[in-house]
Amino acid sequence: MSRPPDPTLDRGFCLAYGVGLALCVAWPLALQALLGTLIPPHPQPAGEVVRELGYTFTGLTLASAAFVLWRWGRVRRSFGALDRRRRVRVLAREILVYSVLFEASSLFGLLYFALGGPQAERYARGFLALTPVMFLVFVPRLRAWREAAREE
Repeated sequence: MSRPPDPTLDRGFCLAYGVGLALCVAWPLALQALLGTLIPPHPQPAGEVVRELGYTFTGLTLASAAFVLWRWGRVRRSFGALDRRRRVRVLAREILVYSVLFEASSLFGLLYFALGGPQAERYARGFLALTPVMFLVFVPRLRAWREAAREE
């Protein structure tokens, strides 16, 4: 017979996930709307250095996703051994860390747009679009946290 879900875990998840949604979904959507209007591009076309910087940003974005997968694996293995009060703090901390790491992609998009000129807009928008995608794909849902806590 399984135990009933921990309501404090549910509340902690809802709060942290809501902040993550605001940071990684709502904010990049707002930036998409502002790109090119309130945030002007660099007037000159992108040079080779800016293009290389874009490749670096792509690598860092992929590295953040790989880091989140690695970190979630480590947290998942030790999450069940934590006491109930500490689980909520760990859950909230992890979701917020993952959100900040994914939000870096939006920052990279803004920087690339500012440095790359008008022809860099589609790549900058790609970086902005990756933020919500990575958040929705890689941040564990409540069910995964419950399973890690061995509550289901």
